[in-house]
Amino acid sequence: MADSPRSLVRVVVPVYRELTPDEESSLRNNVRVLAAWPFTVLHPRGVTPPACCRELGLETRAVGDEWLGRRNGIAGYNRMMLSEEFYASFPDTEYILICHTDAWIFRDELGDWCRRGYDCVAAPWVRRKVYDLPILKQYLRWRLRRAQRAGRMIRQSLYGKIGNGGLSLRRVESFRAACERYGDEIERFCSMGNHLGNEDVFWAVVPEGFRYPSQEEALRFAFDTNPRYCYRLCGSRLPMGCHSWSKPRMWRFWQQIIPLPGAASGAAADK
Repeated sequence: MADSPRSLVRVVVPVYRELTPDEESSLRNNVRVLAAWPFTVLHPRGVTPPACCRELGLETRAVGDEWLGRRNGIAGYNRMMLSEEFYASFPDTEYILICHTDAWIFRDELGDWCRRGYDCVAAPWVRRKVYDLPILKQYLRWRLRRAQRAGRMIRQSLYGKIGNGGLSLRRVESFRAACERYGDEIERFCSMGNHLGNEDVFWAVVPEGFRYPSQEEALRFAFDTNPRYCYRLCGSRLPMGCHSWSKPRMWRFWQQIIPLPGAASGAAADK
C-alpha cells in the first residue's frame, strides 16, 4: 500500500478538562475559520475529551497524564512540548499549529504562513515605547548586560524574540531534530522552575539555525501581550489570530472585536 500523502499543516489543541464557555467559543470559532485543515484535540489518557469535540467532528488523541493534565501541570506540558517523541508522533504533516483554547483565529492565512518556510512563527514579545525614556533605557541596558555577564536570562532578554506558544506554528521535523540535539539545554530549562523556563522561551532563544519572521512580520501572525500597542504597530490591522484574549487586561481591548455569544461575552467582561 502506498504511503498516504503528508498534509501541509494540522491544528493541535491541547485540553485537560471540560471547556469553559469562553474556551468552547474559541474552539468553535477556530474550527469554523480553519475548516480547510485537520484538527487534533490532545487530552490526558483517562480523561474524556470535551463534549463538543464529537459534535464538531474533531479527531481526539490521548497522551500520558505526565504530559498533559493536573498531575504535573505546566511542568508536564513543557516536557511534552520539548519532547522528540511528541513531534515524532506527527509524521504525516509538515507543520503543526499549536492552538490553545484561549486563542482566537480571525482569518485563515495558515497555508500562506506555512509556505513562507519558517521553522517557528508566533506572537513576538514586544518592547514598549516607554522603555525608550532615557533614564529607563539606560537602567534596562545595564540590567541586561549584568544578566548576560552572569549567564542569566531575564524578561528583557525576550524583547523582539518570536515566541509565545499559545498560538504557534512549528515545522515538525525542525522541532523534532532540535529536541534530539539540545537534550542538555532542555534539561536545564525544565529545571528552572519559573516562566523563563517555559517551552516557548526555549524555542525562541536556543535553536541555532531556526528561521523566524521579523517582529514586524510576526505581528501579522498573532498578538499576545499588549494587544492595543501591537495593533498600533500593525497599522491598525488585526493579525491572523491572537492568544490569551480572555485575560482581564487583554479583554479590555478584545471585547470590541471578538464576537462572543451573549452569555460568554458577559462572563468574559466580568472577569
